[in-house]
Amino acid sequence: MFRNILLAGASVIALAGSAWAVTPVEEIKVDADLTAIKNPEAAKIFVNLPDDLTGAIASRLPPDSLVKDNGVKILVKVDTVELASTWANLADLSQSRLQGIVNVTEERNTGKSDHYDLSVSYPNATAFVPQGADVSVLTKDAGVYYTALISAFADHVVSNLK
Repeated sequence: MFRNILLAGASVIALAGSAWAVTPVEEIKVDADLTAIKNPEAAKIFVNLPDDLTGAIASRLPPDSLVKDNGVKILVKVDTVELASTWANLADLSQSRLQGIVNVTEERNTGKSDHYDLSVSYPNATAFVPQGADVSVLTKDAGVYYTALISAFADHVVSNLK
Protein backbone atom coordinates (compact mmCIF):
# COMPACT_ATOMS: atom_id res chain seq x y z
CA MET A 1 0.00 0.00 0.00
CA PHE A 2 2.73 2.44 1.03
CA ARG A 3 4.67 1.56 -2.16
CA ASN A 4 1.60 2.39 -4.30
CA ILE A 5 1.22 5.75 -2.55
CA LEU A 6 4.90 6.53 -3.24
CA LEU A 7 4.55 5.53 -6.90
CA ALA A 8 1.38 7.63 -7.28
CA GLY A 9 3.09 10.60 -5.64
CA ALA A 10 6.12 10.24 -7.92
CA SER A 11 3.83 10.14 -10.95
CA VAL A 12 2.03 13.32 -9.86
CA ILE A 13 5.35 15.10 -9.32
CA ALA A 14 6.63 13.97 -12.73
CA LEU A 15 3.45 15.13 -14.45
CA ALA A 16 3.50 18.46 -12.64
CA GLY A 17 7.15 18.94 -13.61
CA SER A 18 6.36 18.33 -17.26
CA ALA A 19 3.48 20.81 -17.09
CA TRP A 20 5.97 23.47 -15.98
CA ALA A 21 8.55 22.48 -18.57
CA VAL A 22 9.05 25.21 -21.13
CA THR A 23 9.82 24.48 -24.76
CA PRO A 24 13.05 26.33 -25.62
CA VAL A 25 12.50 28.68 -28.57
CA GLU A 26 15.39 29.64 -30.82
CA GLU A 27 13.59 31.70 -33.45
CA ILE A 28 10.23 33.33 -34.04
CA LYS A 29 9.46 34.53 -37.55
CA VAL A 30 6.22 35.94 -38.90
CA ASP A 31 5.70 36.36 -42.64
CA ALA A 32 2.86 38.39 -44.08
CA ASP A 33 2.55 39.79 -47.58
CA LEU A 34 1.23 43.20 -46.60
CA THR A 35 1.20 44.33 -50.23
CA ALA A 36 -1.77 42.00 -50.74
CA ILE A 37 -3.89 44.24 -48.54
CA LYS A 38 -5.57 46.49 -51.07
CA ASN A 39 -7.69 48.48 -48.64
CA PRO A 40 -5.67 51.60 -47.59
CA GLU A 41 -7.33 51.70 -44.14
CA ALA A 42 -6.41 48.09 -43.46
CA ALA A 43 -2.88 48.59 -44.77
CA LYS A 44 -2.34 51.40 -42.23
CA ILE A 45 -3.54 49.26 -39.33
CA PHE A 46 -1.68 46.07 -40.28
CA VAL A 47 1.59 47.71 -41.37
CA ASN A 48 3.51 46.35 -38.35
CA LEU A 49 1.77 42.97 -38.19
CA PRO A 50 4.90 40.77 -38.55
CA ASP A 51 6.85 42.64 -35.86
CA ASP A 52 3.85 43.01 -33.55
CA LEU A 53 2.94 39.32 -33.74
CA THR A 54 6.57 38.26 -33.27
CA GLY A 55 6.83 40.48 -30.19
CA ALA A 56 3.52 39.26 -28.80
CA ILE A 57 4.59 35.61 -29.10
CA ALA A 58 8.00 36.32 -27.52
CA SER A 59 6.44 38.30 -24.66
CA ARG A 60 4.32 35.31 -23.66
CA LEU A 61 7.34 33.03 -23.27
CA PRO A 62 9.32 32.93 -20.04
CA PRO A 63 12.66 34.75 -20.60
CA ASP A 64 14.67 31.59 -19.93
CA SER A 65 12.90 29.78 -22.77
CA LEU A 66 14.40 32.08 -25.42
CA VAL A 67 17.67 30.39 -26.45
CA LYS A 68 20.36 30.88 -29.09
CA ASP A 69 20.71 27.20 -30.03
CA ASN A 70 18.86 23.90 -29.72
CA GLY A 71 15.38 25.37 -29.54
CA VAL A 72 12.36 25.14 -31.76
CA LYS A 73 11.74 27.55 -34.59
CA ILE A 74 8.30 29.08 -34.87
CA LEU A 75 7.28 30.26 -38.34
CA VAL A 76 3.90 31.90 -38.81
CA LYS A 77 2.69 32.55 -42.35
CA VAL A 78 -0.22 34.98 -42.12
CA ASP A 79 -2.85 34.59 -44.81
CA THR A 80 -2.94 38.25 -45.80
CA VAL A 81 -5.46 37.58 -48.56
CA GLU A 82 -7.89 36.55 -45.82
CA LEU A 83 -7.05 39.71 -43.89
CA ALA A 84 -7.59 41.86 -46.95
CA SER A 85 -10.89 40.30 -47.96
CA THR A 86 -12.18 40.22 -44.41
CA TRP A 87 -11.35 43.87 -43.98
CA ALA A 88 -12.85 44.95 -47.29
CA ASN A 89 -16.10 43.07 -46.71
CA LEU A 90 -16.38 43.70 -43.01
CA ALA A 91 -19.97 44.39 -42.03
CA ASP A 92 -19.23 44.20 -38.33
CA LEU A 93 -16.33 43.23 -36.06
CA SER A 94 -17.76 39.80 -35.28
CA GLN A 95 -16.97 38.70 -38.85
CA SER A 96 -13.26 39.57 -38.71
CA ARG A 97 -10.38 37.18 -38.10
CA LEU A 98 -6.64 36.77 -38.26
CA GLN A 99 -5.62 33.56 -39.98
CA GLY A 100 -2.33 31.85 -40.67
CA ILE A 101 -0.30 28.67 -40.81
CA VAL A 102 1.96 27.91 -37.86
CA ASN A 103 5.04 25.68 -38.22
CA VAL A 104 7.06 24.69 -35.17
CA THR A 105 10.20 22.72 -36.01
CA GLU A 106 13.26 21.53 -34.17
CA GLU A 107 16.31 21.10 -36.38
CA ARG A 108 18.31 18.86 -34.07
CA ASN A 109 15.37 16.44 -33.81
CA THR A 110 13.84 16.20 -37.27
CA GLY A 111 11.02 14.06 -35.94
CA LYS A 112 9.70 16.90 -33.81
CA SER A 113 7.53 19.30 -35.75
CA ASP A 114 4.08 20.73 -35.54
CA HIS A 115 2.08 22.26 -38.37
CA TYR A 116 -1.41 23.68 -38.05
CA ASP A 117 -3.80 26.32 -39.31
CA LEU A 118 -4.78 28.92 -36.77
CA SER A 119 -7.70 31.27 -37.11
CA VAL A 120 -8.64 33.75 -34.41
CA SER A 121 -11.91 35.62 -34.81
CA TYR A 122 -12.72 38.83 -33.06
CA PRO A 123 -15.27 37.25 -30.69
CA ASN A 124 -12.41 35.06 -29.38
CA ALA A 125 -10.22 38.12 -28.98
CA THR A 126 -12.60 40.16 -26.84
CA ALA A 127 -10.94 38.70 -23.74
CA PHE A 128 -7.90 40.79 -24.70
CA VAL A 129 -9.76 44.10 -24.92
CA PRO A 130 -8.58 46.28 -22.02
CA GLN A 131 -10.88 46.49 -19.04
CA GLY A 132 -13.16 49.48 -19.31
CA ALA A 133 -13.17 49.63 -23.12
CA ASP A 134 -16.68 49.70 -24.56
CA VAL A 135 -16.72 46.87 -27.13
CA SER A 136 -20.07 48.04 -28.45
CA VAL A 137 -18.46 51.16 -29.96
CA LEU A 138 -15.18 49.67 -31.21
CA THR A 139 -14.46 50.06 -34.88
CA LYS A 140 -12.20 47.98 -37.09
CA ASP A 141 -9.62 50.77 -37.17
CA ALA A 142 -9.33 50.97 -33.39
CA GLY A 143 -5.91 50.05 -32.02
CA VAL A 144 -7.64 48.05 -29.28
CA TYR A 145 -9.22 45.81 -31.92
CA TYR A 146 -5.88 45.17 -33.66
CA THR A 147 -4.07 44.47 -30.39
CA ALA A 148 -6.79 42.06 -29.25
CA LEU A 149 -6.49 39.99 -32.45
CA ILE A 150 -2.68 39.90 -32.19
CA SER A 151 -2.84 38.94 -28.50
CA ALA A 152 -5.35 36.13 -29.04
CA PHE A 153 -3.31 34.71 -31.93
CA ALA A 154 -0.05 34.85 -29.94
CA ASP A 155 -1.68 33.18 -26.92
CA HIS A 156 -2.83 30.27 -29.08
CA VAL A 157 0.64 29.82 -30.62
CA VAL A 158 2.34 29.73 -27.20
CA SER A 159 -0.28 27.49 -25.61
CA ASN A 160 0.19 24.97 -28.46
CA LEU A 161 3.94 24.60 -27.87
CA LYS A 162 4.76 21.05 -26.82
